[in-house]
Amino acid sequence: MLDPNKEAIIKEAKLLINTKLNYKFKDASLLLESITHKSIGTVNYERLEFLGDAVIQMVITESLIKLHAHGSEGALSREKQILVSKNSLAKISQILSLEKLVISKGLNINSNASLKKSISANILEAIIGAIFLDSSYDDCKKIINNIFKELLNNKGIIGQKDPKTMLQEYMQSKNLKLPTYKTIKLKSPAHSPRFKIQCCIELLDKPLEVLSSTVQDGQQEVSELALNLLKYEK
Repeated sequence: MLDPNKEAIIKEAKLLINTKLNYKFKDASLLLESITHKSIGTVNYERLEFLGDAVIQMVITESLIKLHAHGSEGALSREKQILVSKNSLAKISQILSLEKLVISKGLNINSNASLKKSISANILEAIIGAIFLDSSYDDCKKIINNIFKELLNNKGIIGQKDPKTMLQEYMQSKNLKLPTYKTIKLKSPAHSPRFKIQCCIELLDKPLEVLSSTVQDGQQEVSELALNLLKYEK
């Protein structure tokens, strides 16, 4: 948590973003908005997060098209989803220490790994959204390609299938019913949602379940758990 004094907050945020992203904000109010959690009030980073998500997806899509001239649409699409997933964004954000900039009220993001991952990803998207409004698409493209450089360039095979897709294909190959997923919303604060995700498949006697902060991540995690069990039983 940063010093509540706005000038001190902006100064520290400018320094970190200049150091980590090589960018200098012109509009301090945009920067402040991009690091303000909704627990503070209605002026927060959610709108910038929405914009940043779109900008990142566009840049990554363009980069994949250029890097993999012979990649199929399916492989490129899967690779983009891997690169822009909350897991990837959170890892990049934490490497850059961007989550340390978050201004919030009554929120300790280090107390919950799922919450930290979610907010880390959100703050990266919000900062990119703010940079887009503060500068241009080309400036954003340079920054995004730089922070995604290793993930973009260190892939021999792109578009590897995710666990949920692999499980569905495995079941189809055995002429069995596709897995079904059930989501149970657990009692949890609005800023830190918790879900129980269940997966039912014909080959197992009882549903498998995991706890997750997002439905999408939970379905992938429980699918991977199912795949591991099925491999064990083969």
